[in-house]
Amino acid sequence: MMGRVFVLDASVAAKWFLQDEPDTIPALALKEEWDAGRLEFHVPAVFHGEACQLLAKACGRRDAATRSPRLSKHEALECIEQLYGWAFHVAELTKERSQAALVLSTLWSKRFYDMTYLALAEELDCRWITADEKVLASSPPGFPAHGVLLLSALALK
Repeated sequence: MMGRVFVLDASVAAKWFLQDEPDTIPALALKEEWDAGRLEFHVPAVFHGEACQLLAKACGRRDAATRSPRLSKHEALECIEQLYGWAFHVAELTKERSQAALVLSTLWSKRFYDMTYLALAEELDCRWITADEKVLASSPPGFPAHGVLLLSALALK
C-alpha cells in the first residue's frame, strides 16, 4: 500500500534534473521516497508541459563563465524521456477541474496553471508540494496555504 499522497509541482520534478538549483537535496529526497513506494504523486495534466518548459528554459540559459548552456538540448531530450517514463497519477484537465482551477485563480489572483495543482490537491484532500515560493509570498488573507507545502520548508528538516 502506498504511503503519503501529494500533488507534485513541475518545479520540484525539474530539480531532479537541474541539480544546480536551490533545494535540490529535499527534491531528490522526495524522489527517493517516491521510488521506494513511500509517497504517491499525483499531477495535473499541465505538469509535463510545465516541466518541459523549465527544461527548455535551462537550455537557453548560459553559464556566465563558460557560455555553455545549463542543459544541452540532448540532455533535455533525455530528461523528457525519463519524465514521461515515470508513473505519476496524471489527472486529466476535465471541465470540472478547469472550473475549480478558474475559481481559485480568480478568487486569489493566481495563475490558472498553478491553481490546477491546488485544485487537484483539494480534490484529493492532500497537499501540493511546490518550489515556487511566490505562491505563498504574494497570497492574500484567506488563501488556503494549508494546502501548499513549500520545498524549501522540507529543506529545513
